[in-house]
Amino acid sequence: MKSLKYIAILFLTAGMFSCEEQLELTPFQSLSTSEALADLGGMRTAVNGAYDGLQGLNYYGRDFQVQADIETDLAYVSQSNSNRFILNYTYDFNADSEGGIYDDAYRVILRVNNVINNIDAIEGDQGTKDQLKGEALAIRALAHFDMVRLYGTAPTQGNPGSDLGVPIILEAAITEPARNTVSEVYTQVIADLNAAKSLLSDNGIYNFSPNAVEALLARVYLYQGDYSSAVTAASNVIGSGNYALASDLQAMFDAPGSSEEILTLRFTSAENRGSNNLGSIYNPDSYGDLRPSQDLADLYEAGDARANLIYLLDPSDATTVYHSKFLGQDGIPGLHSPKLLRLGEMHLIRIEANFESGNAPDALAELNVLRGARGASALASVDRQTILEERLRELAFEGHAKFDYFRMGFDIVRDQCLTSVQITSPCTIPASDPKAIYPIPQYEIFVNQQMVQNPGY
Repeated sequence: MKSLKYIAILFLTAGMFSCEEQLELTPFQSLSTSEALADLGGMRTAVNGAYDGLQGLNYYGRDFQVQADIETDLAYVSQSNSNRFILNYTYDFNADSEGGIYDDAYRVILRVNNVINNIDAIEGDQGTKDQLKGEALAIRALAHFDMVRLYGTAPTQGNPGSDLGVPIILEAAITEPARNTVSEVYTQVIADLNAAKSLLSDNGIYNFSPNAVEALLARVYLYQGDYSSAVTAASNVIGSGNYALASDLQAMFDAPGSSEEILTLRFTSAENRGSNNLGSIYNPDSYGDLRPSQDLADLYEAGDARANLIYLLDPSDATTVYHSKFLGQDGIPGLHSPKLLRLGEMHLIRIEANFESGNAPDALAELNVLRGARGASALASVDRQTILEERLRELAFEGHAKFDYFRMGFDIVRDQCLTSVQITSPCTIPASDPKAIYPIPQYEIFVNQQMVQNPGY
């Protein structure tokens, strides 16, 4: 049993490898500091490796972003499909099916912990050391935040002081950590981001910068229900003057580097994964399994530029509906550099936080500014349903929808359901459904005696 347990732990910490890859018997976190992190060059390599980890297929490379939308009413799995994301669409989760994201995120955390815990002892330029440590802290915060969103209840809907979140891992070591509470995870995430902000300088949109940290803080505060802090953080980013709402949405998604981007996870042409590019699961020239729903189309009014991202490949066939956010990049079909943080979301955060703070007039005014920039008409009033719908319009297929529904307490209701174009799925997913959060992977429970499963699994 001890040998089997060690093998399972090795797979957890070193990552689950595809059948084409060979297992490295020395996990990366077992390398001595002198061997791997002896100088600032090694530290930069380690931080770059963490960004590369965020690009994992199970993480922002595809699955994490896709699952947050296919599990709502914004998209459906076509009857003609490649057998991908079916369990997500049908909510047939089980503890053996949802471990890839968990692996990728904790592998990223272990990589940056090596940097955070060792860089102060390295000789070299202090500004460079601060930058690398700040990026590592921000990446660790992002990964813990993503995991608590997936595997823990939303603070605004549960009891964050007692509800279990995920383990907080601050050392690069093989251990059997217990799950921390949701509140403890959020506290650590915010602490890491505040520490990072004091260390970072502006290093462009492809690395964490002070504005990117501030933007992530705005999101974290919103999810936490700290609306005053969310308004402040979002206002700091908006007021920086470094960003502007994009005038051409298709151009923004076709290539990285638009005026709206705060933090973008850059994929180069050398990182082309072919059919496993993010866009391939949506696009008709590849799998094309996942299609925008009529529920999403019905959210848009005539003139809204965001509606133009939904198109019919064959105007005579209503079933050939697709969306164009991820058509390709650098001439490569489906290649995409995800916009992890962008200005449109900052406006949405400030709108919602102002509304929840009792400042509806400012929320409405800013909502109409955003809608006007997208070509939509002004609204006369604002409520929580209106804010949710605007988030769905603006951020569709960017990995927010499921979290927005459940943290705001809304059931997911699929009006397009049980038709001939999609596979059979639940038409309503209550916000109170235990499957609103994922199961802890079974292998983690098997190898970790401190780990407990989420209710309902």
